[in-house]
Amino acid sequence: MAALGLGLWAALTLAAPAQAQSYPDKPVKIIVPYVAGSPADTVARTLGEGLAPRLGQPVIVDNKPGANALIGTREAARAAPDGYTLVIGNLDTQALNPLLYKQAGYEPARDFAPVVLVSRPTLMLVARPGLAVNSGAELIALARSQPGKLSYGTWGLGSVAHLWGIQLEQTAGVDLLHVPFQGSPAAATALMGNQIDLMFMSPAQALPSAQQGKLKIIGATAAQRVKAWEQVPTLAEQGFTGYEGQTWFGILAPAKTPPAIIERLNRELDAVLKAPATAQKFAAMAMTPEGGAPQALAQTMKASSERWKQVIAEKKIQLDP
Repeated sequence: MAALGLGLWAALTLAAPAQAQSYPDKPVKIIVPYVAGSPADTVARTLGEGLAPRLGQPVIVDNKPGANALIGTREAARAAPDGYTLVIGNLDTQALNPLLYKQAGYEPARDFAPVVLVSRPTLMLVARPGLAVNSGAELIALARSQPGKLSYGTWGLGSVAHLWGIQLEQTAGVDLLHVPFQGSPAAATALMGNQIDLMFMSPAQALPSAQQGKLKIIGATAAQRVKAWEQVPTLAEQGFTGYEGQTWFGILAPAKTPPAIIERLNRELDAVLKAPATAQKFAAMAMTPEGGAPQALAQTMKASSERWKQVIAEKKIQLDP
């Protein structure tokens, strides 16, 4: 019996290294819990293009939108921990949803293994082309004259954009109307069609759209002006005192994925993020690649949860049916 037990132990301890050595021997999937064309989708496809040749296998992007990104994230949490299913996560999926839903269906620290921090983008507050404002000060004045009438669209109840809208109200003492959509592309279409007044948008979309007269840029969510678009003032310097809004993207695997596979994925993705081609593609999205060890993503997830926990509790935002 002792010999049998020793043999079983040896088999189990040798299995993980053997699995890691043969990894990957089939395509790898990245689940995107958002619609095609969303910022998360674009980031995932950019990473997949760089990762595929490094792994020697195709990398498939699988869009699984719905239920405030819960559907795709839940699927990833329940996937086999073998390195063949990854998910792109962000502040919404890995920090806010577990605070907003009692039945989120997953717990980030328990159900996911961080792989790599991808980027920390800031966004821009933009206005519909027909809105009679061109600055933060004018927006505040109009909002105060029409309490509860100016609307801002987001990609979901409880999303970071929703919370950033609450920050707008708190920092400027205004009352806005929140209008959630099924993804940021739908919100952008409504804004450019003068159906909603405001929304938060990636600089990559906001800057060219503003040049084409499809919208107006009010200000950036960053705490200080961003070098890449120094001509855009921050919201904080336009009357939204102390305003700062930043999100992030990261790649995660299901919990219990073998450490050797996590290390391989981290190494390859870090190399992709450091590649000039990726930096060029990210620059087009007004983002800077991050990278680093998995711990950097773990720390970011924890800090995000701690920051927004109090705000959600104070506002009593609960999204369970």
